[in-house]
Amino acid sequence: MILGEPAFSVQPSHQAPRDDSPFLCFDGGRVLLADPDGGAPAIPTLAQARPLPDGTEPFELAHTDRFALFCPHPFQGGQVPERAGLRYHPLHIFRSLPYAEAGLLVSCWHLWTWYGRNRFCGRCAYPLVPDASERALRCERCGLVIYPAIAPAVIVAITRGDSILLARSVRSTFRHHSLISGYVEVGETLEHAVRREVMEEVGLRLGPLRYLGDQPWGVSGSQMFAFQAEALDGDIRLQESELSEARWFRRSELEPHGHTVSIALELIERFRTGTL
Repeated sequence: MILGEPAFSVQPSHQAPRDDSPFLCFDGGRVLLADPDGGAPAIPTLAQARPLPDGTEPFELAHTDRFALFCPHPFQGGQVPERAGLRYHPLHIFRSLPYAEAGLLVSCWHLWTWYGRNRFCGRCAYPLVPDASERALRCERCGLVIYPAIAPAVIVAITRGDSILLARSVRSTFRHHSLISGYVEVGETLEHAVRREVMEEVGLRLGPLRYLGDQPWGVSGSQMFAFQAEALDGDIRLQESELSEARWFRRSELEPHGHTVSIALELIERFRTGTL
């Protein structure tokens, strides 16, 4: 296990919302957080988010053994506005949160965006409704049931002796170099996806793959499966449509990441400390 097990469930617990229930609101790529003077931003409570927009009820997104977490009902419209002590932050603020809170926040974001993209039945175009017994959407006309979509993806720490290959995506706003990654295509095994992505993006052949673990990554609605492999050659052929840069970093060049909430940064940090 690279990172900890999630300490929450997204299955409905049917708990009633309380004033002290955590309450998440998303607006595009932003999340509403309580912003106390001199304090760190935190997930607000339902009491802090009230009054809710007219016609909007709390909707359960997840629960732990201590509380249920709610959001504005995704099909009722209405967005909680900023006000004194409440401010929208870019979603990437989750990277500064403790691992458990970060995982909960991005998993709720995953569900929130899934609800927003699935308002109508793909078979008969009738409005969908949340299922009362499980995390699903149901069509009351034709009976179609839709479950949250999870896209399998792979990520690989490519090493070459005392060096590791790090790259920058042309589309990412993440300021750090990271590992080669990509989505698994229909009909592929995870191992084949790793070798294909690496050959496409940097033109390298890999030795035996070592599976390291996986992580839910709600930012992109994916499940990241992590591997490590030694490169059989070192000459990088950059796929410029995907990467803006890729190069070998010696262990001594890597700076400590300290707090990590992603499996990519955790693998880089473990390589730096010689524990990968």
